[in-house]
Amino acid sequence: MIRFIKYFVTLLISLLICLNTVDAAKTEITILHTNDLHSHFLGFSPNKDYTPRTVSDDETIGGYARIATMIKKIKNQSKGPVLVLDGGDFLMGSFFHMLSREKAFELDLMGEMGYDAITLGNHEFDLKPDGLAQILNTAQKHDSLPAILLSNMIFSQESPKDNSLEQAFSKGFIKTHIILEKNGIKFGIFGLMGMDAAEKAPFSSPVTFADPVATAQKMVAALKDKADIIICLSHSGLNKNRKKSEDELLAQKVDGIDVIISGHTHTKMEAPIRVNNTLIVQAWEYGKQLGHISLALEDGKVEITNYKAIPINDDIKGDDEISQIIQEYEKIINTEFLSAHGLSFKKIVAHTDFDLKIRAEESSLGNFLADSIRAGIKNYSQGFDPFADVAIISNGVIRD
Repeated sequence: MIRFIKYFVTLLISLLICLNTVDAAKTEITILHTNDLHSHFLGFSPNKDYTPRTVSDDETIGGYARIATMIKKIKNQSKGPVLVLDGGDFLMGSFFHMLSREKAFELDLMGEMGYDAITLGNHEFDLKPDGLAQILNTAQKHDSLPAILLSNMIFSQESPKDNSLEQAFSKGFIKTHIILEKNGIKFGIFGLMGMDAAEKAPFSSPVTFADPVATAQKMVAALKDKADIIICLSHSGLNKNRKKSEDELLAQKVDGIDVIISGHTHTKMEAPIRVNNTLIVQAWEYGKQLGHISLALEDGKVEITNYKAIPINDDIKGDDEISQIIQEYEKIINTEFLSAHGLSFKKIVAHTDFDLKIRAEESSLGNFLADSIRAGIKNYSQGFDPFADVAIISNGVIRD
């Protein structure tokens, strides 16, 4: 009987050791991701209703302070490394981008919120290469910044109009890729501008963009022996028609990418797409969701264990520090732009029953803005006939 008990105890200890060895070999990894934030610091929408310091009293969704709260919470709860990443188009879409060149609000906030790496989208080029260079230079004044990655950007050898951006690149303000080590795990991360996004970046000229698939193949080749996990921040996007779904095609054509953080198409997803051995995720738009990927790394193999698209809404109390920073930004915008016109972030200028969010067809807001352009030309023509019988505006440039 004593011999049996000794045998049983020895067996039990051996099993516990084996279990501990298995657990030690498996690493839990968390990736948090956003895309297409478009300077929506105050959530969506209207700004007057946004109350990040309290809960259960407004219907706005999104807001950087709420996102910051979730990032901190998940980092505190996670046993393994946590990455915070963005798929591009963090600029353009609210009053705050009006001072991006002078203040670099967006990059400052993303650094304070704990983003590790982001890529550039087409809207980062809306202020032309020189404007983007100014933003990057201004951002260097801030204490913490995410790595800014783009691997398929080509500078002109003939035109000097992108020289300032090329200089920013040479200083390392933009990198093609990084190796980021956390908890002993090495992450190889690179950024891409997709083909459709490149076509929708007319102000990027004379900068051009190399083929994203060929570039990704080069990046994977450069990273595969140096990184445990390879992540692509791809401002390319998804499409219901898989023949036009750039990030799915990228995963089909390029072996070795473990995760694609997608952007550009503002796609709402509740579950990842798997193409071969690559996971593809995207987190809607304007900070309305925070994507949460849980991975396990064991014996060099990456497996997904869970995915959540966390809704960012009034159930989440915003981070006080980030709320205070944004409040200071509001004061600057009010002082430098809005107060001279009797306006402020919180002032209501009109009430309407019209749907102001129509993007794909004729809308009352679109007609109003087109009429405003025509009237503005007439008012500022100083007696000259500008022949403005008709004004045209694209739905795509109408933003809240």
